[in-house]
Amino acid sequence: MPKQRQLIEPSDFERMRVFQQPISIYLQGELIGENVIIETHDEEIVLSTVGERFVKASCQFLIKR
Repeated sequence: MPKQRQLIEPSDFERMRVFQQPISIYLQGELIGENVIIETHDEEIVLSTVGERFVKASCQFLIKR
């Protein structure tokens, strides 16, 4: 089973955006996004390439290692 690492720092999100690495997104322990590619992000929001918006303060962002 692959380990997962949480994205926390802005540099974590930027790395995933630049290299177009898919991430998983959870809200209160429930998977709400899988294989999401980040289009852009700021201090509050992550925007996916298909236009989905995720609030950083509410969600947990994970990448498989």
